[in-house]
Amino acid sequence: MLELKKVTKAYISDKGIFDVTIQFHEGEITGILGRNGSGKTTLLKSILDLIQIDAGEILLDGSHVYDRYQDVAFISEEGSFMPNMTALEYGRFLKDYYKHFDFHDYQALLEQFEISKEGKIKDFSKGQKMKTEIAAGFSMHAKLIVLDEPFNGLDVYAKEDTIKLLIQQLHEDTVILISTHNIEEIETIADRCIVMEKGKIRKDVKMDQLHEVGMDLKDLLDQYRTEIK
Repeated sequence: MLELKKVTKAYISDKGIFDVTIQFHEGEITGILGRNGSGKTTLLKSILDLIQIDAGEILLDGSHVYDRYQDVAFISEEGSFMPNMTALEYGRFLKDYYKHFDFHDYQALLEQFEISKEGKIKDFSKGQKMKTEIAAGFSMHAKLIVLDEPFNGLDVYAKEDTIKLLIQQLHEDTVILISTHNIEEIETIADRCIVMEKGKIRKDVKMDQLHEVGMDLKDLLDQYRTEIK
């Protein structure tokens, strides 16, 4: 379980996240939604220990996330790859650094996504870079998988493949968080969604309960936008 307890990270511009308390459970895909500036990125960076929080605590199975970096995968449109490496060189680097990284799985995903194993990553298109990032992240077999806008730059077939991979990655002991503006994609795979605004969690819904009352994510967000005017 991933647990946030009264987490605050504030910036001078009054942006950030404030007193956030929430639990994310194993075997569950959670979508993180909200406008630009709502706190989504700060939330993810806080969870990943990429920024120092001002207050609170973030625990993965009772341990601080910074002590569990081997169990965490981050897939971002910004890319964590080494641009001057080839895709294969990047895989070998990850294999030496992450004990759970499966180089065979990584090669298989590169082939599935039709990614060149020889060309330098810096020369890839935006979509190819995103596919490389996805292949690397899913090959880490992490306990916590965090995805930030994973569908950006992908063609329709790559989106379908990514959704299938997400479902395959969802084990009983895995926590998956996805921050995205792509409502249609997250609608098909999320078990739960939270909506952020002004650094706070304003909505926290189970998707099956939302569908039971005849609503979808667009309905929820439209209603939410009305509420905060």
